Amino acid sequence: MTATLRAAVFTCAFCITLTTRGGDTAPQPRTVDHGGVQRSYFVALPADYNPEVIYWPLIMVHGGGGNAAKNKYAAAMRRLADEAALPAIVIQPQFITEDKQVSRFPSLGEDAFLLAVLEKVRAEFKVHDRILLNGYSMGGQFTHRFALAHSDLVQACAPFAAGTWTTPDGRLLIEEYGEVADPKTFLSVPENAAKVPERLRDLFDPRVAGSAGLKAAEGAERVPYLVMCGTLDTRLSIAQVFATALKESGYRVETEWPRTPHASDQAEFSAEFEKYSVEAIDFFKRCCGVASG
Repeated sequence: MTATLRAAVFTCAFCITLTTRGGDTAPQPRTVDHGGVQRSYFVALPADYNPEVIYWPLIMVHGGGGNAAKNKYAAAMRRLADEAALPAIVIQPQFITEDKQVSRFPSLGEDAFLLAVLEKVRAEFKVHDRILLNGYSMGGQFTHRFALAHSDLVQACAPFAAGTWTTPDGRLLIEEYGEVADPKTFLSVPENAAKVPERLRDLFDPRVAGSAGLKAAEGAERVPYLVMCGTLDTRLSIAQVFATALKESGYRVETEWPRTPHASDQAEFSAEFEKYSVEAIDFFKRCCGVASG
């Protein structure tokens, strides 16, 4: 090996060490080739990261108006996981936001993207086989549907404040409308679009009609859920219906209803919004068998 090549190998190894060092909890960018396209995700390591420790992959799914790099909920989860001694690596995939349907309904393709991210994460870090899933708003739509379809990969799921839900038996719950017993038929009738909020009328898409009513995979009831939504949020009632549907299907379900609207920067709600992350970390600790310190 030439001196130049040895130097290059050393430099490369040094750079890899720097990007995975302990103490730096800021999200670190990564890319993965998915379908011939370079897609991005971020990893946020524990403050005391040790490459010999096996960590829980904690997947944070951003909302429709957000992005992976600036996911404030992910930042809170990283901080609280360290404080609570939950051994987790926070993973923040950048999901497609231009086409909301693929991020609402994983079966339309973004489930494969998450699987590709997990494959790269497992090649770089020591992690458990099953993941922890958390998402707010549109992130809550993706997380619960992914867990229902891929329960063998999920240790615990915490979906929050989703605008639509799919129950284990295939019913669709829509904000400010309610329950749809036969989603495929309902979403195939264009005139029904006038019955739902304007921002959700894009649900009337042939792709969604075939995906919104997919039933849970066999054995999906083994995954425990924490369902949360604000009492001032117009999505509260369907979150409660979804939680009830899980319980009736034999799932272990916990619920919390903070006093929050769907979104707000007002100081009066800051402590209540913090409850989403606090409750999620406590829930994940119990689901992972991590003793309280």
